Amino acid sequence: MDKATLKEETIKWRNSFYKGQRGWSVAHHISVYGAILCSVLAGALLQISAVPVGWAAVLTSCAAALSSIAAAGGFQRKWRSNRLSRSKADGLLLDIETDEATISTFASQLKEIIAEHDREVVKDESKGFSLNREKGNA
Repeated sequence: MDKATLKEETIKWRNSFYKGQRGWSVAHHISVYGAILCSVLAGALLQISAVPVGWAAVLTSCAAALSSIAAAGGFQRKWRSNRLSRSKADGLLLDIETDEATISTFASQLKEIIAEHDREVVKDESKGFSLNREKGNA
């Protein structure tokens, strides 16, 4: 592998992380702030006697569903992981432009960025360990 190929591969991964960062950010923020908005609107509708109570119940159900989806989907964790991985890939691209290390060193760094990203995405925070166990982790 030469420097140009490694740079091209790193750019491909960086773009993938950036796309994931944006997508998971949208999912995370819509679910979290959507749940808040639905809860506030439900409370406000309950104060208005002219509005049927059914609308408040629908909004309360939407808030609960959005909260559950956000928690179960791990949107924040995936957003964070993509953001950090994109940042590391950006740093690697800057390092590739210098000639201070070998191509194999840069390739190893890219592999570690990808592996670390995968470990973060599959981490099961509810059980206190990741699915890809490392030394010393329970």
